Amino acid sequence: MVVGVGTILVALIVFLVTYLLMRCRKPSDLPPGPTPLPILGNLKLIWGKSLLEVAATLQKKYGDIFSLSIGPYWMVFINRYDALREVFVKHGNTFSDRPDVWYLREVKKKKGLAAGYPWKEQRAFTLNLLRGFGFGTRSMESIITEECEKFSELLTETQGKEFAISGVINNAVSNVICSIVLGKRFSYHDQEFVKFVKIITETVVNEYTPKVNILPVLLHIPKVKRRCDHCIEQNNLIRAWFQKQIDEHKETLKEDHWRDFIDAYLVQIKKMKRESDTQFTEENLKYVILDLFSAGTETTSSTIGWAVLCLVNHPEIQDKIRTEMQKNVSGGPPTLSDRHNLPYCEAVIHEVMRMEPILPMSISHTASVDTVVNGYRIPKGSIVVPNLYSVMHDEKVFPDSHKFDPGRFLDGNGKFHAPEKFLPFSLGKRVCPGEALARNELFLFFTSLLWNFKILPPEGQSPPPIVGKLGVTYGPLPYKVRFVKYRD
Repeated sequence: MVVGVGTILVALIVFLVTYLLMRCRKPSDLPPGPTPLPILGNLKLIWGKSLLEVAATLQKKYGDIFSLSIGPYWMVFINRYDALREVFVKHGNTFSDRPDVWYLREVKKKKGLAAGYPWKEQRAFTLNLLRGFGFGTRSMESIITEECEKFSELLTETQGKEFAISGVINNAVSNVICSIVLGKRFSYHDQEFVKFVKIITETVVNEYTPKVNILPVLLHIPKVKRRCDHCIEQNNLIRAWFQKQIDEHKETLKEDHWRDFIDAYLVQIKKMKRESDTQFTEENLKYVILDLFSAGTETTSSTIGWAVLCLVNHPEIQDKIRTEMQKNVSGGPPTLSDRHNLPYCEAVIHEVMRMEPILPMSISHTASVDTVVNGYRIPKGSIVVPNLYSVMHDEKVFPDSHKFDPGRFLDGNGKFHAPEKFLPFSLGKRVCPGEALARNELFLFFTSLLWNFKILPPEGQSPPPIVGKLGVTYGPLPYKVRFVKYRD
């Protein structure tokens, strides 16, 4: 019997179609979600759309835990507080790793605090060092206060003219990290420093990073590849600048007198150099520094940017803040010791973080083994997305959740109170290591601004709209406001 070529071709096509259909069939024990297409999975659902909006739509249809198939990955979205606690606290060891995605692999080279097997060791060492330098404690207050003063001086120079604040905020917040890590601050007019901060920001806000992370095939699109190649080039420039700072430290290093984080890490490198598998190297130091700047600059500066944008749209809230400060603070801008006397200020800051979280879907995790959560199997290797935006816009906890209402953080006696489900810094083993510093920076920068200035829209214009853009972080679109001196 002779089988024709056509018959063989038809058989191959049938086999291929059957194989693809079987491959894309969703296992019944996975969290619910839309049926994936062969090869592409559910890509069509998210292409060209805001992942926040897609997640909100799918949550309404499939519930608080749902899954998507995107390219080679299963993505599991966790949208409810109780489920988040089960995943990242109860099963914290299982879900503490980062997925093997483009950004961590090609840009970060699986080094630093974010990825790779030694992240726990690096994180523990780094946090201990930073606590020793006063990271997040009162001993950091003078550094932050000095930067607030420099920032206010620059805003005063604008003489109440409309001004784009984002770049200068980045410089100010970066200087706080510079003081801790490099042992010095830089002038806002230092072009090398300004260029460095700009590169850090551009790397973090690259809109293609989240897309390429979950669908590497996009790198075959010329426009996407150019942007991602540029991101890698920028990262190389950043590391070269860090190497310059490290070399300067090595020339003047005294092992018994640490001036800053770099000194302490260099001493640790010397201690560990005899260990064959040590991760304490100059190369890793550059990536740890990059993590500190990435996490400690764009996130805090974007939150301040959101705060200014919210306040220019709510002048009545500015007035209430000033009234509270005038009543409870004397002798100058508030200090950290004034915090407990300024519950409304605290409430406004927290409402900004709730309304416009900088990491609305936190940073993705991965499952190291198959794990059952709420009756659903989360397969090993899945990308697990903590949807903090959904938790902090839960109508049962935050009624009228899309309304800017600082009063939700005040109890019946006017005292500040943050509910347990307020999670801008995530939770579990990967909770933001810079939370204490970020909280202190936000309070001091925020109160300094309101102590010294009225924030107004450009002359003759309405306030800029409260809209943002999601990249690695979620920040406000560029806008201009006026800072009019409130007191001399």
